[in-house]
Amino acid sequence: MIPITVPYLKLHSSFRAIIRKLRFISWISYNICFCKAALILLGLIFSHKLVDIAVVAVLITYLTDYPRNYNVVEAARLVNLQEGISASTVIFLTCIPDAFSGRLNVIFYSTISCILGLVLLLITAFDESVNPLLKRLILIGVVFLAVGKAGMQHFLGPFLADQLRAHEPIKLNISEHRVSARKRVWWLIPFFFSVIASVQLSSWRVISIFTASATGITLFIFRLGIRFFHSTEITGPAAGSSLAVVFRVVKAALSKRHLNNPYSSNQLYRNDQNQVHLFPQVKFFRWLDKAAIIEPSTLISPEEQEKAGRLCTVAQVRDTKLMLKMVPIWTTFVVFGLIVSTGQTFFPEQGNQLNPQGFITYLLVIQYLSRLFGNFLCNRLLLKWVPEAKQNGAKIVRIWVGMVLSTICCAVAWRVEVHRLIIINNSGLQNNTDEVIPMSIFWLAPQFCLLGLMKGLARDGINKFLDDQFPEPMHSCVSAITELVTGFASFVNIVSVYFNKSLFADTLNSSRLDEYYKMLTIVSFINICYFWWISTFYTRGDDTAEADVIPQATGREEEEDFKVIVV
Repeated sequence: MIPITVPYLKLHSSFRAIIRKLRFISWISYNICFCKAALILLGLIFSHKLVDIAVVAVLITYLTDYPRNYNVVEAARLVNLQEGISASTVIFLTCIPDAFSGRLNVIFYSTISCILGLVLLLITAFDESVNPLLKRLILIGVVFLAVGKAGMQHFLGPFLADQLRAHEPIKLNISEHRVSARKRVWWLIPFFFSVIASVQLSSWRVISIFTASATGITLFIFRLGIRFFHSTEITGPAAGSSLAVVFRVVKAALSKRHLNNPYSSNQLYRNDQNQVHLFPQVKFFRWLDKAAIIEPSTLISPEEQEKAGRLCTVAQVRDTKLMLKMVPIWTTFVVFGLIVSTGQTFFPEQGNQLNPQGFITYLLVIQYLSRLFGNFLCNRLLLKWVPEAKQNGAKIVRIWVGMVLSTICCAVAWRVEVHRLIIINNSGLQNNTDEVIPMSIFWLAPQFCLLGLMKGLARDGINKFLDDQFPEPMHSCVSAITELVTGFASFVNIVSVYFNKSLFADTLNSSRLDEYYKMLTIVSFINICYFWWISTFYTRGDDTAEADVIPQATGREEEEDFKVIVV
């Protein structure tokens, strides 16, 4: 054996240091680039995340504070209305105007809507009179804020990726993984500063002035720098509406309901795969295959039949069947969205009077980091260990674990609220909303952490599952439908609170929120069982056929890691 000398050890150590330095330089060059368009977008990203953390996430505390003095039910209704309108606007912006309006225009007008909402909230923050007009202004401001949030949240990330993609040196061979990695870096910088800024803001007057000013200034910079954006991305591609395709396929299939199911691949329009029973082969949706049957009895050509709306391509039928196939799993997210909406509504209000006051932003940061950790854990650890043939089942398990965490989140919130009410009753603060409750605000940290984890596992997990089921052009619309379902749950929460209004008084201190959480724990557990039953329909071994039919883009897994921050 050759003895290891001291010079050899020094040489080996120097060599390892050089390797580490080269790897660091390689990582820097791969993840960081200078892009003028991305630099201009930093301001809008900063203001968007600032509004999200400092205003939208704690809106209920603004409504219940003096002099607005909304009661708990009214404030919850307004917050849930904002969430529902925002989700509904996302589906509208994604699936309807995409054919004639680009992302840049959507971002511009959404930011203007956000500014109008902030200005109206600013006006109400400085008026301490008991004026019925103020509540109307707050309602209008919340609507403007919801519309603005929807456009900025759903389009800023993809628009940033578009500009970085245009910045790639080789246009014909763009690395989507490198684009997503650089997008994460560009997004993390303003997100970090928005968290710091939101922590420093104290009163609602300061918050309103700062957020409205920051959004207005960054929009002005965005408008001045419009010439630096890639020209192709300003107009946007004419992709059409995926939902319109669904309605067209259903209409064409109904118009041909008198025909028999296809028995030959030659009967189907643009059948590149030579299929007879079109994928996905769900017996209940077999009748939709008739939409792609070329009618031989007519004298007009297939192209003319297509223009008349009586004929659809095989690809259109496939996308429609895929979307309808996902309806059962989407229904499970109504209850999940109800839990999320409840957490986003009542969790901040629970901490409004806890000690120390003004620390609710730290809990929101814990929620963001927990969601990020859930994404990282699944994408980098769990899915990497699962064989390709079992990836579909692994994604379903990920969503199911998120559903389980939603039940645990409700149970933890229930017990914490019981403890909070005991302290309130012992201190005689049932009707006092000015005094600080002698209880640490970090008692709420577990439920905020669980809320973030369940979002990272279930909410982001369903997006990843659906992305693997659908072709690339449909990803944005499918994600918007998921957003719509969870947003619809906000309207369900309004109804739920109304039917349980006996549990709620004017203030949260005199309400029985613990009983409401207890009821949601039971409902959430029933939803877990329902999801487990539904999931069996998606894990029956058609992954291989699906992979052959649906082409997927590269770099999706890496992009999911930081999706919580991007949205």
